[in-house]
Amino acid sequence: MRVSYFMLPLIATAHEIPGLYTKCAATDEIMSTPSFGTKGAVLTVCAQSTIQGSPSEIYNVLIDFPRYHEWNTFVYEVQDLPSNVTSAEDVYVGMPMTFRTFGLVPVTNSTSYEVVSYLEPDYETPFSAWGTDYGMGLAGLQAEHVNVLRDLGNGMTEYVSWETFYGAGATAVLPLKDALVTQFEKQGQDLKTRVEGMD
Repeated sequence: MRVSYFMLPLIATAHEIPGLYTKCAATDEIMSTPSFGTKGAVLTVCAQSTIQGSPSEIYNVLIDFPRYHEWNTFVYEVQDLPSNVTSAEDVYVGMPMTFRTFGLVPVTNSTSYEVVSYLEPDYETPFSAWGTDYGMGLAGLQAEHVNVLRDLGNGMTEYVSWETFYGAGATAVLPLKDALVTQFEKQGQDLKTRVEGMD
């Protein structure tokens, strides 16, 4: 059954965003997200990796949702994209999508309903984000997934990816934390393989 959700809070412009993270915080430490901050946060999952490629190359792969099935073994398919979205160039803030994921629960695929909340390719550390809001505020479940890209020079980029979960409903995610960490790390490796294999 699909659960309805409201749109994410009003999107701030990049210069209003408090400092974005350029590395994962210590285990069990909450990491803020641009849309929700830290209020009501229950847990954060984070992974990072160093990729040979420019921030713009990596950014474009990350937001090219129609092609996730070609490289991403965690989010193996992105469904329900608007009909006019066929590449990274078509993605827009407020765009809804459905993620089909594998690896959180044995032999079971899971589904999450997401909305693109930030697209900032020209920020000093380019970043994108998408989130879930199941429409019950902090009594339900909210989450935002953030991807930050830091140019290390010499053609190398640090990729930091985290998701923070909020509200009473987030306690249901706690037993999945280790599996989420594993899948975030695999996704980072998949991304690295994809980008470094591009000509």
